[in-house]
Amino acid sequence: MADPRDPYQIGSPNTGDLWVMHVKPGDKVKKGEELFNISIMKQEKAVLSPVEGVVRRVVKFADFQGDRKMVPVKEGELLVELGPIPSACSGCGGHILLEDSKYCPECGQRL
Repeated sequence: MADPRDPYQIGSPNTGDLWVMHVKPGDKVKKGEELFNISIMKQEKAVLSPVEGVVRRVVKFADFQGDRKMVPVKEGELLVELGPIPSACSGCGGHILLEDSKYCPECGQRL
């Protein structure tokens, strides 16, 4: 279950069917960006990111247009976990995902 006090844990707003997940692990999302859609009693509900961050994990995935399958979800069930945006390299501006990195993975500059 998602912790409602943690803005980085995004759960299902209601019991219904997850029919499309728009993000995957590693994606950067902005506050207000659409993460996934839930079908509730034949009505679509878009779930938006409450914070800017990086997708750490996607617990359930659905792509109704691709495979014609919906995934049942319960209210409050954790579907997406975000994390804070990592620091950036001063040389190229690339994101550094590992806190203990000594070199930028994009340009190789020593940090």
